Amino acid sequence: IDQQGKRASTEFVLQSLSETPVQKTVEIAGEGAVEIPAVNFGKYHALVVGIDAYRSLPSLQTAVNDANAVADILQKKYGFQVTKLLNASRYDILSALNTLREKLTSDDNLLIYYAGHGELERVNMRGHWLPADAEPDNTANGLSNVAVTDMLNIINAKQILVVADSCYSGALTRSALSQLKGGLTEKERLNWLKVMAKKRSRTVLNSGGLEPNLDEGGGGHSVFARALLDVLESNDGVLEGGQLYKEVSAQVAYAAARLRFYQVKVEGA
Repeated sequence: IDQQGKRASTEFVLQSLSETPVQKTVEIAGEGAVEIPAVNFGKYHALVVGIDAYRSLPSLQTAVNDANAVADILQKKYGFQVTKLLNASRYDILSALNTLREKLTSDDNLLIYYAGHGELERVNMRGHWLPADAEPDNTANGLSNVAVTDMLNIINAKQILVVADSCYSGALTRSALSQLKGGLTEKERLNWLKVMAKKRSRTVLNSGGLEPNLDEGGGGHSVFARALLDVLESNDGVLEGGQLYKEVSAQVAYAAARLRFYQVKVEGA
């Protein structure tokens, strides 16, 4: 209430990290007392992979730094249980994925972050992640997008988000992600979140389409990682996939244009 007697109010609901959701009743302007549905998002896990020291390929400058920063904010701010792999081999990555396959249940959620080299096999238009033991002109130690997709299909987690910061990462996707329409009341939005929290999904957020990407340009991070970190650091509520995409893509486009580099972001399910 200001000195002239004018009144303004803001209503908000905090979702704790506890497993047990709590029913809330709040006063929403024009609607009176409204029952806010309890949203049980489940537990969140993350596999964070960063590779910049390659045995047979050129080294990268920021991948490990990116992975450390992403793992840190996911664990400290968002309460994720994080498994971090630095300069990992193909065996290391697949072993970690198999461990998660055995561990996770249908009540769990998983985020996979990969920062490292990528390549595109142009005959089949198939992308590959390149672990630390990958070799030039030899796919034996590469990790194809098909292998990653197959693993995501058999992991029992409810919702999985893959965040790929590598060249040609757009080869992972095949369709666009549906987004929450605007103009919803807070009650409608929370009802939507409650419904979507129960859905099984596999979603990809890519640093680029079928082109090379910038490894530097983000102040010690890649352009994509810097944008992702900025969005995660500034967020104070439930961050939906569509909103994450819009905010990260806008920052990537601006930074790439400033550096006069063409980098397209793609998101798909």
